[in-house]
Amino acid sequence: MADISNADSEIKVLDWEQNINSYVQLIPNIEFSNVEGTSLKLNLLVYRNPMDALFNRDGNQEKYPLIIYLQGSGWGWTEQDTFGFLPQLVDFAKQGYVIASVQYRGSSEAIFPAQIQDVKTAVRFLKANAFQYNIDPQKVGVWGDSSGGHLALLLGLTEGIEEFDGDREYPHESTHVQAIVDWFGPTEILTMSQFPSAFDHDSPQSPESKLIGGAVQENKEKARKASPIEYVHPDAPPILMMHGDQDDVVPYEQSVQFFKALKQAGNDATLYKITGAGHIAFTQPHTLETVKSFFYSHLIES
Repeated sequence: MADISNADSEIKVLDWEQNINSYVQLIPNIEFSNVEGTSLKLNLLVYRNPMDALFNRDGNQEKYPLIIYLQGSGWGWTEQDTFGFLPQLVDFAKQGYVIASVQYRGSSEAIFPAQIQDVKTAVRFLKANAFQYNIDPQKVGVWGDSSGGHLALLLGLTEGIEEFDGDREYPHESTHVQAIVDWFGPTEILTMSQFPSAFDHDSPQSPESKLIGGAVQENKEKARKASPIEYVHPDAPPILMMHGDQDDVVPYEQSVQFFKALKQAGNDATLYKITGAGHIAFTQPHTLETVKSFFYSHLIES
């Protein structure tokens, strides 16, 4: 039999730091709206220990800035996956943010402006339920890629436009956000076909045409209404844009044109050209660190 007389001296010890929140919980499939029979949901990442609820403890009462993530899908060209990017967002939650990955209707279900109405409804829901989900409603950022980037820009630029708010839930809440990150989102639908692309953006079957309900060049007013560049104004929230110079889906020039319009209007805007990158999420550490620094500056330091 082994001699265990000195076992206690071999036990290793680690201290538990009291009052430090360290458990990032996924709260999935929260319905934030039901529109025309469609249930729209979001997924949250938040410092929340599920053991607190199990033992009827108060749990974490702190408030954190909110980052809303809008997953691209060609506005329904492909199926939107609101869980797909969550693994990349856990690090942001650990830095002290609540993360919401938000669903919006695809163009096969409803044409524009249904998508921006859905996103704005999600913002109002999250602000109305801020206390329940540990959210600081005065510190909200939005981030999206591709069609999600397009909607992130529209959200930040069109506060107060009634048509884009829609007659939806929580009308008393503001949709104002404090910071925007756009990853390679379309900004001017009428000019997308002017640059090399794997898509014929003017085709009636293109994602842009399906979004507005008809061929882009035959529905120019609708295309303009759905283009973020039409809503540039001097009081936009700070905007960080990132776009690959090898993007063969949304031309890099879309971000250049938009960036120039923002700067001409006097806005706080930054554009990073990601050399050698195509139409793909910028998940390498240095690109994600750029996003972290941006949100830290505008949602935590400010």
